[in-house]
Amino acid sequence: MKSKPFLFYPVVLFLFIFLVDKIFLLPIFHDEFLQAGNSVFYFQRKVLKERLLRDPDLKDKKLALVFGDSRSYPFSELGIPEPHKKDWSLYNFSSPQGIPMNSFIQFQEILESGVTPNFVILSLSPEAFDDSKGFILSPFLRMGCDKNCIETVWEDVPSKEKWYYFLDHVFAIRSVEFNLSLFSSRLKQGKLREYKSAYNQEYQLINFTKGEYLMYGVHENPIEKIKNDTVRIGNLYMRSFVLGKSQLPYVEAFLKLTKEKNIKTLVIWPKVFPGYYSYYEKFQVKEVWWNPIEVMAKQYGASSLNWNQPNTCDLFNDASHQSALCFVDQMKEIWINYAER
Repeated sequence: MKSKPFLFYPVVLFLFIFLVDKIFLLPIFHDEFLQAGNSVFYFQRKVLKERLLRDPDLKDKKLALVFGDSRSYPFSELGIPEPHKKDWSLYNFSSPQGIPMNSFIQFQEILESGVTPNFVILSLSPEAFDDSKGFILSPFLRMGCDKNCIETVWEDVPSKEKWYYFLDHVFAIRSVEFNLSLFSSRLKQGKLREYKSAYNQEYQLINFTKGEYLMYGVHENPIEKIKNDTVRIGNLYMRSFVLGKSQLPYVEAFLKLTKEKNIKTLVIWPKVFPGYYSYYEKFQVKEVWWNPIEVMAKQYGASSLNWNQPNTCDLFNDASHQSALCFVDQMKEIWINYAER
């Protein structure tokens, strides 16, 4: 029989790629390997927790914590109104696509470390509750959930996400979300050291204060630009909306902890651009999702606040995020009506 070695070429190529991929199992890619966006935030939140635990001001000040997704980035100690500002310290643990699982894990770890806040803001977005959109859970499972965390949440992770998690461990490059174009750019500019936090400007900006990210929406964009963004994210997040089962248990677990610890808690539904809110109306998100959240919050002694109402701030950075300019009055509202009541 005539030898046909070329038949083995695909197998050899696959084995070569598989072996090269294992480079991404090295600790350097998991301890501190900052790319852009998601990886920077999730790494900084771990650093922020350690800063919180060492903060000497907590002996003399009341503590507020913020959990949620990018819509709550601008919640800042700077926005606490006088004369209350001098009495409070605020740490913002909001994360990109910060699903309730992520908020609960962070909150539980902080409590177990011996720190109990006086006031907590839990910001929720309906997109995080749609299990059919697998890409919403991926950042947390890849970058915000260690071995102990996986053991806690695994039973509630949707089957499709379990399969993706398995692939992340078979092909290590998936788990670090390696950005080839960013690597190429940094290599050409001689900036590979930006993978380390000490040289990463995005990290330095986020880490400069206590987790808030005011630069995300410091201005109001033109309406036409926001309308175009509405179509983009509407097609991305709201082609359909199905209330899943994975996240509601973690909202309840979060609220149960706040009740047990007697912590004042405010659950917020951040406002989105009215054009984008029309997608919510199409799928009756308020009735299907928010109304049960309000009932749950009341059950555990927490307050709830829906900013998707008329006569609330109408300045937007994009279709999904209010301008940071809105948060000055909103922080005042929160502190007078909820934190200090």
